[in-house]
Amino acid sequence: MSSFALKFLAIVLMTIDHAGLLLFPTHRILRAIGRLAFPIFAFQIGVGFKHTHSKEKYILRMLLFALISQYPFTLFLNAVKIAPILNIGATFTLALLALYTIDKFKKSWIKYPILVIIACIATYVPMDYGIFGVLIVISLYFLDYSKVIGISSFFSIILMHCAINKSIFSLPALLALFPILLYNGKKGPNIKYLFYVFYPLHMLILLLIKDFVL
Repeated sequence: MSSFALKFLAIVLMTIDHAGLLLFPTHRILRAIGRLAFPIFAFQIGVGFKHTHSKEKYILRMLLFALISQYPFTLFLNAVKIAPILNIGATFTLALLALYTIDKFKKSWIKYPILVIIACIATYVPMDYGIFGVLIVISLYFLDYSKVIGISSFFSIILMHCAINKSIFSLPALLALFPILLYNGKKGPNIKYLFYVFYPLHMLILLLIKDFVL
């Protein structure tokens, strides 16, 4: 599967998840299906980091995306009666900062305190997926270097998340490995900003459907 195919699949899965949360809250199967979306997006964040011409611009672009998406995300959370938190763009920004730190300071001790600071922010500042989201991005980033390490660390993070939350709700996320491992290294159609536009837009559309259709 190309990067485009994986992103498109993740977008479909995310939409199913959010539609289930907002429009069909009693249909838990929709939320279970949606658990596959985040790991696929997380994997693609790592792919984008590897291939971008400017890692700094990539991080700034993700930060801008997080800022733009926050208002629609807050409206969406209010509609489902969930306390406001930062959106997934904030989580991905921290994950990219972590990858940048690892890449930039490979042989320096300075990377350790920086990574601790990033981990603390992801843990204590309320945001979508939080520290687990950052760790998932990092674990899937290293699939190219070692499938054993990447897969085992991803499994461990998901199982730890389930154990801490005393719930198997996140367990279906493990199935995301199947499409991820089918990645063929190709880019596919170049629709660079598809996810950036679709993420805030689909939440607004779902809110309109809830208010004016249902």
